[in-house]
Amino acid sequence: MRGALSLRPSYYEALRRLTLQLAGVRMGSDHAFLVETRLANLARREGYASLDAMVQELFSSGQARLAVQVVSALVERDTHFNRDPASLNTLFDVALRDLAQTRGGGRLDLLCHGCGSGQDVYSVAMRAQSPQGRDILGQAELYLTGVDYPSQALERARAGRYTHFEVQRGLSARDMVSHFTPDPSPNSTDWIASDALRERVRFQDMHLMSDRMEKERFHIVLFRGALSQYTSPARIRLMRGLSLCLKPYGYLVLGADEEVGGEAFGLETVDGAPGLYRKPEVAVAPVGKQPTNRTTFEGAKRRVRHA
Repeated sequence: MRGALSLRPSYYEALRRLTLQLAGVRMGSDHAFLVETRLANLARREGYASLDAMVQELFSSGQARLAVQVVSALVERDTHFNRDPASLNTLFDVALRDLAQTRGGGRLDLLCHGCGSGQDVYSVAMRAQSPQGRDILGQAELYLTGVDYPSQALERARAGRYTHFEVQRGLSARDMVSHFTPDPSPNSTDWIASDALRERVRFQDMHLMSDRMEKERFHIVLFRGALSQYTSPARIRLMRGLSLCLKPYGYLVLGADEEVGGEAFGLETVDGAPGLYRKPEVAVAPVGKQPTNRTTFEGAKRRVRHA
């Protein structure tokens, strides 16, 4: 049974506006219990006597660091290992296979945008190390970067540390014992990702709506299951940024049931691969226009000029 809520009613709407302003995410109207449960742990971790005391300081001092921490907690998505297997299959069977074959080896860089506690990143890393993944990659080497707001979840991703419940969500027993080891600390039931799994993985904290990642270029951007959270203006800004950080002939991987919407963002769809978009060497259409070109997997393989 839910306990009594402790915050003043006016604070809920203020936190909702803050989340919309900083992250472009609109929380639902029934958000009071979500706010309480997600921010209570943050208040304790930051040393506040109560949740109400933390929120009072947030809006009285306007402390930027605290505002980012609060918003990070509110927009954190629940995730688990190997979620949306259809889009993971598309990532390996279409995007990575094409890039590995046409590049003939070398380094491939993948960005996981909004990585949360890191399960998506490690899921890709595990599949890349599997016999099937190694066969697809051939001589190519896959390096993974996960980015998200600074938060406790991101710190757990960096540490590769998960509870027993979390490693059982989506992981087979074989993958669990192959890629994770029990934490030897007394009374701990956590599992820790192996050094081999983390070898080509890094995590960075950043504001997901900033233009920092536009200064880097990736062969693949993985951004699944979050588009619906954003307002229309935020979604447009976000998609433009993700398109800009893609190398020519790079791929954007959304969820299998997600679409970029009415704007092209310089991308073209890939026939037979829901949720997969490709960036040609020259933009398909101006922003604001519907894409007029489509690409197929076989057609993609014929293009050998990769940045």
